[in-house]
Amino acid sequence: MSEPSFFPPATPLLLSDIVACTGAGVVENADLSVMISGAAAIDEAGPGEFTFCDSPENAELLEMSRATACFVTPGEARRLPKTALALVVDDPYLSYVLALQRMFPQAIRPKSVCGTSGINPGASIHPEARLEQGVIVDPGVIIGPRAEIGSGSIIGANSVIGSGVRVGRDCLIGPQVTLAHALIGNRVILHTGTRIGQYGIDFRHARAAITAPRIGRVIIQDGVEIGANATVDRGATGDTVIGEETRIGNLARIAENVAIGRHCVVCAQTGLSAGARLEDFATFGQ
Repeated sequence: MSEPSFFPPATPLLLSDIVACTGAGVVENADLSVMISGAAAIDEAGPGEFTFCDSPENAELLEMSRATACFVTPGEARRLPKTALALVVDDPYLSYVLALQRMFPQAIRPKSVCGTSGINPGASIHPEARLEQGVIVDPGVIIGPRAEIGSGSIIGANSVIGSGVRVGRDCLIGPQVTLAHALIGNRVILHTGTRIGQYGIDFRHARAAITAPRIGRVIIQDGVEIGANATVDRGATGDTVIGEETRIGNLARIAENVAIGRHCVVCAQTGLSAGARLEDFATFGQ
């Protein structure tokens, strides 16, 4: 059985390209014409590959590194062997990611996990739904009446887009996602199994058989990314709002009427209670 490859081969880069895109410092007269064809962890990287080290626990591995180049902090550069070029930066992991983006550009572009192009005939789209040109719809998708989906967006297999939901442009809605009572901005990524806009059970009167109406919405602004199996409850009377470029980890729970600012981070397996507020650039659960 052949070994599958899930991503296109790396785009080889000159060391000079990596230095240019990361702003890394190098020793004087370093040979930057060397071609780099891959990347790997510090204990696995070999000739022709680059790596990084940002953990004191892994610093001893620097001395045995076989990599051609390694992102390191200024204090650790001296530990690399002469065969490895030190790429000196303040944040080795961030620089490593920037170089990976240049080397594997296809790996960060949203795509259908089913390889769908256009609208699969196995999808069920209500005649009152409106899809712009260039939308990809995988098998098993259900799109309700008056839903709107912007151009360049991808709707993953077996996802449900409820009545009146708006999905912006260039979004990735992963497989088995459920969207209801929601307005989704542009460039939003919702990973597999995310649930948006469902009813949030009220435990304040847990002993009483009371079902309180939830008449609010979920508003997700541009550039938000939400991890697999996370849940975002719709507002009780107002809206649940997630600000632009915010990242929410896998299995997180966002309760009704939460307001999260811009560029926030909500870590995996954490929860925000009803009505909670996070200011811009806040981190929760780390």
